[in-house]
Amino acid sequence: MIMNNDFEEQWISKLHEGLSKIGKGYLYDEIEKSIRNDDPVDWSQKLMKFLCQRLTEEEIKQVMCSCACLTPKDNLKHIREEYTRTKDIQHVHNLLQQQFESFIREYKNLDDDQIDFLRENGWGMAGKLDGNVIYATKIPKEFHKYFAEKDERKKQYYYCHCPRIREIILENRFIDPQYCYCGAGYYKDIWEYITQGDVQVEVLESILKGDKYCKIAIYL
Repeated sequence: MIMNNDFEEQWISKLHEGLSKIGKGYLYDEIEKSIRNDDPVDWSQKLMKFLCQRLTEEEIKQVMCSCACLTPKDNLKHIREEYTRTKDIQHVHNLLQQQFESFIREYKNLDDDQIDFLRENGWGMAGKLDGNVIYATKIPKEFHKYFAEKDERKKQYYYCHCPRIREIILENRFIDPQYCYCGAGYYKDIWEYITQGDVQVEVLESILKGDKYCKIAIYL
């Protein structure tokens, strides 16, 4: 798969920033010289091997979280303001859930039963709040195709959100599951913006690990 586009260039830039944040920016030059090519799947496989040989597990998490796609902050500003005013996690979690449901209903053309399913199972942006931990399960990228599909591998493909490496699922190729901290960084960014504090994330389940879903723990 060839992906010479703005999205790929932005991802590369965030990778560079992530390495720089942990004081390992010099590794980026080596990646550019020896690993990077026009096939995101191919060089991402090599990248994860490269990072595993040179970084600690915690450093890999930090770098990959830095590569995440981020939600527009304008959509979160009022929730951040409510948290600043109330310091009430339950309250702002409810606000985020309401906003998510309103958006996803139209964006994915979902009915009431499907929205209820997402809410009850903690699928989507807000997840399920349990004390100071949120458990969020990603919704399928291609929602309706996912639930209509019978073939398990195709279901996993329709589930995965990453446009860079999702083809790897259909090709039955391996990439280190720590790559999925890129997806976990999406949640980290949301809650660090809302709470204006440090938030840790953990990938509990992922398609790349052979699980049915991608489930993230967010520690507030």
